[in-house]
Amino acid sequence: MNWRQPPNRLTGPSNTAVALWVVAVAFFGVGDLVTTFVGYSITGVTELSPVVKLLLEQHALLALTGLKAAVFVGFFAIWKYVSWPYSVGVPLGLALLGVAVTAWNTGVILTAVIG
Repeated sequence: MNWRQPPNRLTGPSNTAVALWVVAVAFFGVGDLVTTFVGYSITGVTELSPVVKLLLEQHALLALTGLKAAVFVGFFAIWKYVSWPYSVGVPLGLALLGVAVTAWNTGVILTAVIG
């Protein structure tokens, strides 16, 4: 797709936007969630975010999954509202954050288990 040509709203989002949303869901949604739960189950590993730590202690999977879903709904609404080409920044940001957080969590888990 030509970056200078906006996607046609009648035909749906561009392939780039779809690919970025897939990466965002895979890493920010699933990857972060899974690595957070795995890490939280290892003795000596703690959650840095006070909100997530509270949710894990109180309600675990249900609350954290609900929080993730709410974040996705909010960012999806922003993505639909913001005009192209700026809208591509929404799934791009979530994808980059998701990859970074999943990689960080994986490193913490490996350090706790191996090191």
